[in-house]
Amino acid sequence: MSVHKSGIEQDSATLGPIEGQINMLLVLLKRGRFFMRFPNSLESAYSEYSVTQTLQSDLRIVYAGLAIFLLFGWADLHFGGESGIFLLAIRTSITAILAVFVFFTFKTAIGIYRLYLVGLGTYICFASLLWNVTYVELEMSYFYHMGMVPMQVFAMMALRVNFRIMLVASLAMLITYAIFVANVPLPINPTPVDLLAHAIAPYYILFWMILIAMGGYLSFEIEASARTDYIKNRLLALEAERLKYLGLRLHQLSTTDSLTGIANRRFIEEKMFEEWNRCMRNSLPVAIVMIDVDAFKRYNDFYGHQQGDVCLRAVAEKINEYCKRPGDECARYGGEEFVILLPETKSEEACRMAEDIRRGVEALGLKHEKSNHDVATVSIGVAAEVPAMGSSYESLLRRADEHLYEAKGSGRNRVSCAA
Repeated sequence: MSVHKSGIEQDSATLGPIEGQINMLLVLLKRGRFFMRFPNSLESAYSEYSVTQTLQSDLRIVYAGLAIFLLFGWADLHFGGESGIFLLAIRTSITAILAVFVFFTFKTAIGIYRLYLVGLGTYICFASLLWNVTYVELEMSYFYHMGMVPMQVFAMMALRVNFRIMLVASLAMLITYAIFVANVPLPINPTPVDLLAHAIAPYYILFWMILIAMGGYLSFEIEASARTDYIKNRLLALEAERLKYLGLRLHQLSTTDSLTGIANRRFIEEKMFEEWNRCMRNSLPVAIVMIDVDAFKRYNDFYGHQQGDVCLRAVAEKINEYCKRPGDECARYGGEEFVILLPETKSEEACRMAEDIRRGVEALGLKHEKSNHDVATVSIGVAAEVPAMGSSYESLLRRADEHLYEAKGSGRNRVSCAA
């Protein structure tokens, strides 16, 4: 069945969105690395892409972090005194709950939100450490304070691909810690360790701020590079798709008759060659139907070439209606001549179809005052055979053409078939 015209229209419709996406991505590239936030539709696609690229490594980092967090539960037992078992139980519960959430988040469709969970989970673990500090003696609590920086390092590693989430989680931990330290009073009888801890607390926070700044910069660079690479890769994919459609469209244009929208001579001859050889291998019949619009020169001379084009388009559309099976092809062969290729079709079937076409064209009622029939009609020649070695489709085409001229010589508006 001939699908040339609809195919071109479909390709044209497809190229529009592709070129629109290409232009949007080029604009994003020109905006630079500091403005890499994507429009909503593209942001969703990038999030899904990011999941496929970093999911496994993120999962390993998170599970390693939870394991280390649980491993340091020995500090709860060692420094927690009577509350040690209680603190360890809390730590274990937090680890188990987060592990379950991580498993289901990373393994399901909501994996695109995994970094939000990691950021929240990191803050929960951090807050639990501060809460543990309130249960241990002051001298023993400094061990927990030293554990805050590793929490920050973990946040930088686990949230490295999302600058915003990493920065929010880091600042939340820093501000919470600063408020907590500011509200811890110096003992009435401070020891040298207490005095040293309070003296270096501002520098510890300053060091933490520097760490956040460094981590934030690295995270920004990682995310910006990932987004830039994503845009470039997407551009390459879209450009390849665009070239593919342009190639298909060019091929269709080169094999389609521009006036009628059905196949042209080049295409039908290629199909004849292919089907001839296929049917030869399988001992199947091939039929060719040649069609000519009767007295078309007189039609053009009387009605004008524009009306002649209208007539040809109407005839082509009617002929194409009868090419219903996959493999059936109709084409404009030249001027007012059309040809139909019918693979796996015997002469009797092709002749019946040709007669239906003749009647269908006549029923169009295209006025033709210079014809003996008063309306536009067609003459048709039909030939069919089972291809044999040493034969070619050209010989069958010549036979169909001979029958066409026989139909025209017998008064036109008729079908001539091989005996």
